[in-house]
Formats: sequence, structure tokens, C-alpha cells
Amino acid sequence: MGHTVLLLLLLLLSLGVCAVHCADGHTLRYLITRIFSPTPGLPIYTVYAYIDDFKCGKYNSDTRRAQFLIPLNESLIAIPQKVLAEHMETQTKSAQELEITERDQMEFIMGFLNKTYDNGGSPVYQRRLVCELNEDGTTGGYENIAYNGKEIIALDKEKVVYVSVTQEALVMMDQWNKRYDYATVIKIYMENECIQNMKLYLHYFSAYTKRKVHPKVKISSSESDRGRKLHCWVYGFYPRDVEVKWIKNERDEIYSEESAEILPNPDGTYQIRVSVEVTPEEGATYSCHVDHSSLENPLVVPFESSNRNMLYLLIGGTALLVLALFALGIFIYKRRKSKGLGSGQNRSNDMNLLQLQK
Repeated sequence: MGHTVLLLLLLLLSLGVCAVHCADGHTLRYLITRIFSPTPGLPIYTVYAYIDDFKCGKYNSDTRRAQFLIPLNESLIAIPQKVLAEHMETQTKSAQELEITERDQMEFIMGFLNKTYDNGGSPVYQRRLVCELNEDGTTGGYENIAYNGKEIIALDKEKVVYVSVTQEALVMMDQWNKRYDYATVIKIYMENECIQNMKLYLHYFSAYTKRKVHPKVKISSSESDRGRKLHCWVYGFYPRDVEVKWIKNERDEIYSEESAEILPNPDGTYQIRVSVEVTPEEGATYSCHVDHSSLENPLVVPFESSNRNMLYLLIGGTALLVLALFALGIFIYKRRKSKGLGSGQNRSNDMNLLQLQK
């Protein structure tokens, strides 16, 4: 039970970070997670780095090495490999030091809040550090800390101090700021080193992020209270922007009452599902239209109803049955004909034998 709760918690927190997209600039995000006790399949300590909403790097307590998450030969452009190697070595050392610091921070929080924020399993500590590079060249960022899925501490950049987000965490903030006097250091890091790292990663991933991947489409349907619901699942496409709509009778757009969200996939591509309610009409046709920068022309995928599919199967089955019966008829006819010829020959032979005997 505790293991299941922990996995769900980590998944939700991870999705909450990578699903955010910066439309007017770029972001570099670090999602840091520490669990209290060993859990099968999960490192005690992990760090994931995201450029905008793409997971680009990681570090964990099992390997204790920082690494990029896409092949070097696909996007190594005008950056000497020695520079990248030195950078990753620096990131590795920083993460190793941070791993020790955040173990201490987690134990500190547990001493105050373990009874208040019990997730029914192993305690989970999370820290999110984000720096932002706006389109006009200005920078920004934020930092917050969560415990068992609930945000409890945030960095106040104006006052350069950590503040409590919940009433329960208020009791420990004075001691926290005295013990972990990192607010000034983090603010300087956000505005300088973090931005430099972002620019390096953006250059490093430039070829990868400029790639175009064609979308795949799957159509399905389900029964609903008002008739039938049609689903158009578009997945595996890159870049992110895509237009998906349902069209009736090749001309009328059907508007969806559900908000469709573009979600990231682990491989860096995206997916979206657009669903609409329809009332079945005789002779009406429905199709999903997908427009994406990787396509020369919009992709049109028609919806084939189950009744129509059954009709096609029935027609096909009937045709096969007719062909089978026709072939069987020819076979029987030839068989009977060959038997008839054989019997006539035997009778002729018998008559000749009788004449000779006479």
C-alpha cells in the first residue's frame, strides 16, 4: 500500500513540473526528490532537469553521475565535447554535495511535520528550482519545497528569505533560515549560473528541438448518455503546437465540450486527445483533422462506425461463402462426371466380354 502511494505521489509531482510550458521565453527547471526509506525500483535521491517541458538531464543516488538524456551525436553542434564533459563533471560534484545537504533538510522537516503530513508510506521531500529567461532578455525564477506532496516552503526573492506556505510550517521557519541560510546564494544562482546553464543546454539541444516528428492517430468511440462519444488520440508528434478537430460531413466542425490538453511523453514528443459528443444520423460521416508543422497537408482520419465495420465484414464473409459454394459445386460436378464416364466404360467392356463368350 505504501509503495503504491509513493509511486503515485512521485508521478503526480513529476507531471506537475514538466507539463508547464513557457510560451514567451525559456525555463530551466530542476525537480529534486528524496525518499526516506529504500523502495524497489526507486533511487533514494533523484534530480531531473527540464528545458521548458523537455526532460534533458538527470542525476540519482544509484549512479551518482549527472548525464544528458538524448544522444550526443544528434545535437552536438559547435560545442567541444571537452566543454560538455567538464560541465557535466561540475554538475555531478554539485549534485553529490546537494544530496548530502538535502538529506539533512528532509530530516529537519520530518522532525516538525512528520505527523501532520503523513502519506501512508515513505516520507517524500521535493524541491523545485526554476530560472526563467524572458523574450525581452529579463530573467526570473522561483524555488519551493514540498513535503509528502504539499508545498510548505517558498523563496521570497524580494526579501531574500524563505517563508512558510502553510500554517503548520510557520513554527520552523526561524530555525530553517538560520540553519539553511541559502536564500541569497540561490537568488544569485537563479539570475546568473542557472541562466548560463540554460543557454548552454538550449544550444546543445538546438538540433533536437528543431526536429519534426509526424503525429500518429487512433480513432475510437464509446457510448454516452446523449448518444456516442468520438475520441481522436493524436500522439508521438513534435514540436508541441498542433490543431486537432472533428468534422461532420466533411464541412462542419464539431466543437468539443471538454478541454483538450497537450501532454508530454517520456521520449520528448507530445500527445493530445480530443473527444466530441455526437447523435448518430443516417448517412452522416465524421473525421478527425490533424494539422501539424511536420505535415505537408492536414491529416484526415475518418471514423468508421462499428455498424459499418460489421457490414463490411458481413459483405466480405458472404462473398467468401459464395465463392466457396461455387468451388464446391464445380468440384462435385466434375466428380460425378468422372464417375459417370467410368461406369459407361465398364458397361461397354462387359458387353464385349459377353459377345466373345458367345
